[in-house]
Amino acid sequence: MSSHLASDIEIEGDINCSTDLIFDGSIKGNINSKGSVVIGKNADVHGNVRAESAVVEGKIDGSGEFATCRLAPSSVISGSVTTVSLQMEEGASLSGQCKVGKGKPA
Repeated sequence: MSSHLASDIEIEGDINCSTDLIFDGSIKGNINSKGSVVIGKNADVHGNVRAESAVVEGKIDGSGEFATCRLAPSSVISGSVTTVSLQMEEGASLSGQCKVGKGKPA
């Protein structure tokens, strides 16, 4: 089961989700998912993202904490990323601190 918030969604406030989330809209707030999260190509996130796993295709202006993370070629992150496993594809942009290694993110 997953939730999908399309590109025409604009949110001011936090999203807390117990299932997988596909987010392609705009948010000024934090995203917290106990499952996986996909930040779509059209997504514009101004806040922190925390999930078990993440695929980032859009923009995040804030920090991310994940067990596993894949940054697609279209991704742009301005902030820190803490993850156990990171896959960064050619073209992806990460401007900020990056911590990768064993152990769950804090």
